[in-house]
Amino acid sequence: MNLSWLLPDIKGIPVLMYHKVWPGGADALTISPERLQQQWLLLKAEGYRALSLSEFLAVARGEQPRPSKAVLITFDDGYQNNLQYVYPLLQQTGFKATFFIIGNTLSEGEGKDENPEERKMSAGELKSMSPDVVQLGIHGHEHKHLGSINTDEAIVDLKSAISAFTVAGLEFHRVFAYPYGGRPKDAARKAAFRKQMQEMGITAAFRIGNQVSKVPAPNIFEIKRIDIRGTDTLDEFRIKLKKGKLKPF
Repeated sequence: MNLSWLLPDIKGIPVLMYHKVWPGGADALTISPERLQQQWLLLKAEGYRALSLSEFLAVARGEQPRPSKAVLITFDDGYQNNLQYVYPLLQQTGFKATFFIIGNTLSEGEGKDENPEERKMSAGELKSMSPDVVQLGIHGHEHKHLGSINTDEAIVDLKSAISAFTVAGLEFHRVFAYPYGGRPKDAARKAAFRKQMQEMGITAAFRIGNQVSKVPAPNIFEIKRIDIRGTDTLDEFRIKLKKGKLKPF
């Protein structure tokens, strides 16, 4: 018997993390368009509102009250299939989403010869989407795990990503999603990197954590997201939405 519904709901905002959307997709990083639509129609039916990144951060900073039913929808890596399948669904549902983009794909994405499922959006494709529907954030320049490189390398990577967005002429938020959810583990390194982020104008950062994000955020540079997988059933999605990823007792 599944007793998960007996657990108390966490009073916060679930931040949903997706990656690829592809027909027949059902793995850790890929969800099918049909299953994604089922999930979002469930959100609509239950009265959820999908916030923009700016709206979410205002709540996370304590500047606005927490809406009774709200989510932040995020997609990582900037896959072209997000433009093909996600953007029309956002328009259909009236939802908003945040796409965290890898900096070095902005000059390489267009016309790149690769598996269409893996192709990244070009700067031109990103500009084709309304900023009222899709907000852009930073996902590093080379998608490096920041826990496996030194602070100087991490700073160079992040500065390079900001430069790539600027050169591409993209409207973006100086908000960072840690690639792989990885951050420096050593407290001194973490503090040094956070100070550098602030000096670069980075105002917030997202990790994974697989828990509903508490608001106001205890740490604006450690906002938790919930990993939504293509293998999740609709019941599992309901549970993640209310409680995050359940751990065994």
